[in-house]
Amino acid sequence: MGPLNRRSLLAVVVVVLIGTATFVAYEVYSPGSGSSCETIQAGKPARSQTTATNLGAISEYPLPSAYREPNAITHDADGSVWFAEQGLPGVGHLFPQNGTLVEYAWPGYSAPEPPYCTTAVAVSGIAVWNGRVWSADEFGNSIVGVLPSDGSVVAVNTTGKADYPYWLAVGPDGDLWFTSDNLPARLGRILPNFTLQVMNLQGTGEDEPLQLDFVNATTAFLAAINFSEVPSTHLCVCDGRVYSFDPSSASGTITPTIVGPGYHLILPTSVSFADGMAWAAQHATSVIVGYNFAAGNWTSYPTSTMPWLDATYPLETDAAGGALWFNEHYANKIALLDPVKGTLIEYSESNPPASNYTQIQNDESIDTSGGGLWFTSLTGSYVGFASGSYDPGFQVVVSGARSASVQRGESTSFNVEVSGTWSSPMGVSVSDSENVTSVPHLILSVPNATQIPAGVSHYELSVKVSVAPAVKVGEYTVAVTLTDGLVQQTVYLFVDVR
Repeated sequence: MGPLNRRSLLAVVVVVLIGTATFVAYEVYSPGSGSSCETIQAGKPARSQTTATNLGAISEYPLPSAYREPNAITHDADGSVWFAEQGLPGVGHLFPQNGTLVEYAWPGYSAPEPPYCTTAVAVSGIAVWNGRVWSADEFGNSIVGVLPSDGSVVAVNTTGKADYPYWLAVGPDGDLWFTSDNLPARLGRILPNFTLQVMNLQGTGEDEPLQLDFVNATTAFLAAINFSEVPSTHLCVCDGRVYSFDPSSASGTITPTIVGPGYHLILPTSVSFADGMAWAAQHATSVIVGYNFAAGNWTSYPTSTMPWLDATYPLETDAAGGALWFNEHYANKIALLDPVKGTLIEYSESNPPASNYTQIQNDESIDTSGGGLWFTSLTGSYVGFASGSYDPGFQVVVSGARSASVQRGESTSFNVEVSGTWSSPMGVSVSDSENVTSVPHLILSVPNATQIPAGVSHYELSVKVSVAPAVKVGEYTVAVTLTDGLVQQTVYLFVDVR
């Protein structure tokens, strides 16, 4: 089966089988059609200017056409930002200091044609390496490098060696590594002379490699997902694992180690490591998970919920400064989790926020830089930046203990303090980690108010957490969220059910 037309998908679609079950996160609606696709000449840099629109924590840099389909993003040493433009196809180079945008269309590709300006290119991996900007053309089995000075292009063909190149990462050895979103499980490595080396993964079963995160010369992490069928039901297994390995000893074969074995991960599409924690985004859920190597355990962190879909679908993670950034693909939000403070802040990517799935702008790629997070809006056709220093004007903290042990059939209470200023009443909601949607079921968390009135600068909120007798013994995370509409602030409460 060949690549599907992404613009034809008018309903929520998480994954699609292409050849041998490659992973693609699709947009959920068509941006429309037009008489012109507004392309540029291949192989020749095209300059333009863009002006950022500010939405509080979020700044958006619109692209010259609604059909650029930006995806895959990384920063350069000078503070500029590179990203793939699937609709050219090619890459864009944004200088946020002055709004200059330089675009490079790849030669040898068919130009998109109206009315829908579709392309068969999907790009999730991008990296600045060896003087060029490289992107992984997944369906074309090609890794394309653009020379910024003149737009000239070189390409490394992976056909039959490491098909469906997905993620790119510069390794500590100075080579360009990539994941092959395919079976048998493989990683690829491109040397400075453009020679391609393939490394077979052993002991990973039917897990397909997606994302790499290099920590140092001897430590790397790999997120891999399993699309195989359950023989009895023919349904997707849809799980996966996080692995670690030593890149310095990698040769023709790598035997990685499972991180936190025995824990059931659901479609771990991304992995990031920081401060002794390996973080994974679980696509098709509303839960981020982190593995603490010192404690030897996983902890679940639920997001807030939304009314139009049963999951927020975290897609990529990127750790920086002890905290974790991630995107919520189908919630249209950028999120920042602080495990030390036990807090989560979520920023809407639009104002007003999305109210149904047709308004989702399809942020699929992120990259930390400059004290915040860069991201691409595939159907919104802009590059966005979320500021890590943004002050929404109100703060939420736990007053007193934020963890408790509770017997099944019993309850406990927590206190939460809200301070600052807010011009309109703020809503209060709860979610928890007892299931993948974060929607409470057998653990009932009831705040003493569902709305915090405007005109006060301090509010005491109490939350009673009742555990049903049927709840399984284990550790659970309760999220208490306050929102002014554009921003959700969450504090985490930890319940040990015995």
